[in-house]
Amino acid sequence: MPDSFGEDITFTTDHFSTICYDAPTVIIQQVIKGLSDLTDVEIDEIFKGGIACNWWRRLRSLPQKQVPDRLTDRNLEWHRNSFKKPDPLQGNAPFCDNTPFISTSAGTVERDVMNRTNTLTAAWKTALYFATDRWTKDGWLVYCHLFLIGKRAILLEAFSEELRELNIYTGFSPFYVEGEITAKIVIPTAQIERADSWSLSDAQTAIASGNLPAASRVKKNPNFVKPDDYNNLRSLLV
Repeated sequence: MPDSFGEDITFTTDHFSTICYDAPTVIIQQVIKGLSDLTDVEIDEIFKGGIACNWWRRLRSLPQKQVPDRLTDRNLEWHRNSFKKPDPLQGNAPFCDNTPFISTSAGTVERDVMNRTNTLTAAWKTALYFATDRWTKDGWLVYCHLFLIGKRAILLEAFSEELRELNIYTGFSPFYVEGEITAKIVIPTAQIERADSWSLSDAQTAIASGNLPAASRVKKNPNFVKPDDYNNLRSLLV
């Protein structure tokens, strides 16, 4: 096989083994984003332009040159554990006003060593909590698909961070049970499947029963690109 300089390169079995084991595997992870205080028209706008981070939404026009300076370990840690605290790097405005990250949930399993058992927290429970603004109003569950590579990739906008994965993010977080998968800058419309409308009363009933029935009203995104034909599609923990 000729390389870019016209020389022939012979690949051996060892070459292919190295390529296969060193190349990260891309996983397409289904997630849910809970959103409140949105009208049908605003959901339609999300279907057109995606779900933008708070930083972009506040500025309305994304300063692309500043993105690398925002996608940092420090900001991801603040997004995870100091979301509403005053940020000294932003004039003590709440960090959440300027976060370049977008929280979603895929569910998680918490280990109870004392009782020798594992406890599942379903993705829909976490998302519904945020969709209803802590059980106070109606909301939306927005189903999306995000790309993971099984390691930290904070500077790469296309890949999300799997904060729930303890083999990657080993530090303690009191919010681990939220099962967070963190997107960056924007979740593109092609990766947004649908938005389910939930009244507060229906949400409370679902939590009380421990089961999520079909939503009373569903809006499907006409711009969604189905990932069914791709490898490594991974579903929610439900």
